Amino acid sequence: MTKFISLLVSGIVSGAIYSMLAAGLTLTNTTTGIFNFGYGAVAFTCAFVYFELQNGLGWPNVWAGIVVILVLAPLLGLALDRFVFRRLSRASDASKIMATVGVLIAVPALAEFIVALLIGVGHFNIPNGSLVSLAPGLGPEPPVQWHIGSTFNFNSDQLIVAIVALLMAVGLWWLLKHTSIGLKMRALVDRPDLATARGVDRGRTSGFAWVLGTTLAGLAGVAGAPIFNSLTTSTYLFVLLAAAAAAVLGGFRSVPLAALGGLVIGAVQSLVAGYANFAQSIPGFSDAVPFVLLFVGLAFWGRERGRRTGQVAEDVPPPDYLALRPPWRRAAPWVFWFVVIFVYILFGADAYWLGLATTGLALSVVFLSFTIVTGTGGIVSLAQAAFVTGAGLMAGVLIGQYHAPYFLGLLGGVAFAVLLGVVVAFPALRLGGLSLALATLAMGLIADNVLYQWSWLAGPLQQGWAIPQPSIGPFHLSDDKTMAVVLAIIVIVVTLLIRNLQGSASGRMMSAVRTSESAASTSGISGFAVKITLFAVSAGLAGLGGVLLVTVDQHVTNSTYTTITGLTWLAVVVLWGIRRPSAAIAAGMGSTLFDGVLSSGFHFSFISWSGTSSVWLPQVLFGLGAVTMAQNPDGILALTEEQSFRRKQKKQAKLALPTSAPPLPRAPLPADGVPAVAGNGTAQPVVARPARPARPRAADAALSLDSICAAYGETQVLFDLDLDVRRGKLTALVGANGAGKSTLCKVLAGLMEPTAGTITLEGNDITKMPVHRRAKSMLLAPESRGIFPGLSVEDNLMMLLPSADERDQAYARFPVLGSRRSIPAGNLSGGEQQMLTMAPVMVKPPALLIADEPTLGLAPLIVEQIMGVFAELRDQGVTLLVVEERAKAVLDIADDVALLELGRLVWDGPRQDLDPAHLTAIYLGQSTVEEAPTPA
Repeated sequence: MTKFISLLVSGIVSGAIYSMLAAGLTLTNTTTGIFNFGYGAVAFTCAFVYFELQNGLGWPNVWAGIVVILVLAPLLGLALDRFVFRRLSRASDASKIMATVGVLIAVPALAEFIVALLIGVGHFNIPNGSLVSLAPGLGPEPPVQWHIGSTFNFNSDQLIVAIVALLMAVGLWWLLKHTSIGLKMRALVDRPDLATARGVDRGRTSGFAWVLGTTLAGLAGVAGAPIFNSLTTSTYLFVLLAAAAAAVLGGFRSVPLAALGGLVIGAVQSLVAGYANFAQSIPGFSDAVPFVLLFVGLAFWGRERGRRTGQVAEDVPPPDYLALRPPWRRAAPWVFWFVVIFVYILFGADAYWLGLATTGLALSVVFLSFTIVTGTGGIVSLAQAAFVTGAGLMAGVLIGQYHAPYFLGLLGGVAFAVLLGVVVAFPALRLGGLSLALATLAMGLIADNVLYQWSWLAGPLQQGWAIPQPSIGPFHLSDDKTMAVVLAIIVIVVTLLIRNLQGSASGRMMSAVRTSESAASTSGISGFAVKITLFAVSAGLAGLGGVLLVTVDQHVTNSTYTTITGLTWLAVVVLWGIRRPSAAIAAGMGSTLFDGVLSSGFHFSFISWSGTSSVWLPQVLFGLGAVTMAQNPDGILALTEEQSFRRKQKKQAKLALPTSAPPLPRAPLPADGVPAVAGNGTAQPVVARPARPARPRAADAALSLDSICAAYGETQVLFDLDLDVRRGKLTALVGANGAGKSTLCKVLAGLMEPTAGTITLEGNDITKMPVHRRAKSMLLAPESRGIFPGLSVEDNLMMLLPSADERDQAYARFPVLGSRRSIPAGNLSGGEQQMLTMAPVMVKPPALLIADEPTLGLAPLIVEQIMGVFAELRDQGVTLLVVEERAKAVLDIADDVALLELGRLVWDGPRQDLDPAHLTAIYLGQSTVEEAPTPA
């Protein structure tokens, strides 16, 4: 019993740290929609700076804690929100994962690099932070010990961790459930556009969430440092994954369940280490318990409800800026530089640079595996380094233990990597996005800490295996130049095979599954077969690169290329471009040669630099590069091509002679700056729309649109719309499906920026006004109901009716909502959801209401009730713009009518002047409006 209590207490203390991080992870994931892989890095950085202040500069615990937890951590949160996370709010899962992996690499490396500079350049007498085994905590030094009886012992550091964990979990739960800012954060995750249309300042709210999250990470990192007796990035990564397992138990949404899950995981890990006899016979199993629990938890509770690949449906390839060039012109730069490097390797490079080049070529083969699994398949695999190490170790076993020929060892290593890839692929059959990335990371760490620790695979005394450099006929790979030539040939062959795969039927099936697995299955494409193939091919390619790497090194151990190293590799490939084989080669060569430049420097007649011995600078640069380029899957190469295209476009525009405007001009550049792309995917110049004279505005207009145009990328949707919505009147905007009605509503609400024209509300130009500020003067009821389906009925009403008295009035008006106030709004019927949308409007009428398709999917009786609500609001002086496809219901109560067809306003005026025949012609496609491109 004494042993059990001792193990349980120890496990609960460790679990309390998991709970703290799990609560913070859940908070930021719930409120921003981003799972921060760099969360453990933030905790480490705060603990590291605290150690330097307390141990190196001699600051008291209190002042060091205040500076780190209340100053450094919030500032770090603000910086990450402003420069990283805010730009990821609409990004794909893969972009979010890759960017946060960049944060995981860059932030701790930057802290350690700064400390190294202070020591080396500033001559500060502080420790460098390496090999810290007794990290200080928030309590007294040395810790105070307490003994209760003969079985229960604990110290002040453990007590502080337990108290902080409890207060943090309770405080976060209360914040999310019982405060206005918590409600806004949850609404932003549920429906970001609707939340901003309801007046939520997305930037301020997400900034608060990240500041709070990093503050909690800093608190957990500092308080938990003495518990683990280790201050390394790998330790905090392991703690992060244990916290991720706890977050999985909470469904990534429940802070209390995540906190409880952390305690359970800590207790289970401690009890397994103390009682599970089988665990003692498996090296590393006790430390890997959190990874196993994470994997099992994801298998049972981590299934994605949406798409199960790595990207979103809108993730389409970017414009091909070189599509108009002939094939030889596209290939010429690559052939040129390859010849230059090849000649340099053969005739100019010394032994040092030749060794770096051979390593870079072998690493390029590994990086090409990312092109397959992530670039083509859209799946973020964080286990690629495990395949590299596994292949190298298996080749070593076959060659060193069983004296097999080199090429048999190479094939055996590749086959072993393929087997591991198939095993890792099984979670992909039911997981996607974040869950799949976490599963692959867990599998990689399980391989590192358990599988590769077995003596039969790790080599005698865990020393690894010697790998010979074989001969191919008269060619000896022990010669560096011969090795480089052979590797170059292998890289060329693999690149051509990948190009062929991407253009083949198999490649198109991979792209189809990546875009939408359910849609692909309707075409007879097996998602099971595609995913197994993706992982098998990428793992085999990583395995081939792994054997080649250890052949260059002539030795392999179980720690040569760890899963953590693979995270840096991912950052490097993202920086250059994850989709292109050529970018993977550039990444492999560039990363190794760049390391060489940093370590040895460069010396020219006009400039010279002796280099740096810092191991942190490359990680800082590659991590920051990955953060910057995560939203551009084609990386530096595509960015360079785009810039070149834009320069040529500007040059052509200056040389072009003035021409008369075409009847249907192309849309100008959209807000995101992406140039127009023709139907074949090639970039095309943009022709500006000629200016139009201003039109007279109605004297009683509350809302006025002047020459409004809007486009989705290259497709123009709205064409020069002029419309006045009279104050206190109901204007019906009517049009068939695809007329551009919902697009116009988005433009009016600020959810979409017009490409031309102005919007005026009560005499004020609001064209550039942010969405949340417009919400003070207008209310949008969007097409898919103006509710937050993941929030309760009560929470939905609180978004617009913060007063309990106002909500009681809403329940009195719609009694059915009162009886269902605690259930999620998504569980209501369509009519009840529309009631929930209209209830706040009836209690607190806005000055302007824009209702987009309010009768969509509703029964006739409910439609009649909704129209009655609109008529009542008009009688109260509310200005209404009701957008409808079902014209009859709204025309019965409308004061003014506007007819929209193919993005053009073909008629507007008083209801009594409307010609029914004209309306019928529009719905039947028989009107005389000039042809325009069909809106998307």
